[in-house]
Amino acid sequence: MLTQAMLAGIEYSLEQAIARDPLTARRLGALEGKVILIRGSAPDWQVFVLPGEGKIRLMSQSELEPDCTLAAPSSLLAQLAFSDQRQRLLQDQQVVLSGDSQVLVTLQNILGDLRIDGEAELARWLGPVPAHGIANLLRSGRDWGTQTHQSLNHSLGRYLTEETRQLVGKAEANVAAEELHALQLRLDRLEARLQRLENPPQDTPDA
Repeated sequence: MLTQAMLAGIEYSLEQAIARDPLTARRLGALEGKVILIRGSAPDWQVFVLPGEGKIRLMSQSELEPDCTLAAPSSLLAQLAFSDQRQRLLQDQQVVLSGDSQVLVTLQNILGDLRIDGEAELARWLGPVPAHGIANLLRSGRDWGTQTHQSLNHSLGRYLTEETRQLVGKAEANVAAEELHALQLRLDRLEARLQRLENPPQDTPDA
């Protein structure tokens, strides 16, 4: 569900925030070599999180054995990204945590001190209107009603499925631009050949 282009965009956002916080960059070094697997449901997706000094790598697939696995509904995992009540949310009965949970707790504490404007990052990928709507749902009160919960599931499902194709990473955009440029060159050469065929050069009469 999560494309590598989307993960590259998230990595870039984290990279920019970490670069502004040398202390966080050094603290991440304590988790070098650790692997955290996060699995979401409704819709289904997964991401391998590989922290290290000054960076956090994200991969949709990996042969690495996770040190810790966190599984929960996508709506709850998304709320974790925005809420300041992470400890309470991790105690939700829908959350399944296995392996060395201290790895996840350490990463959570480190990222908790990192200043990331989640709504701004959503807006960069989805646009300001849908980002604001999703953020408002995620920031809603502790006790969600059934309608609110279903609404959030629907919103996340829609943006993670129907609109995934719009979330093109910078690398993919550069490749697309290069392909368009190459195509334009081929079309220009073809047009020049057609013009020569339609207007062959006239023989110059002898003086």
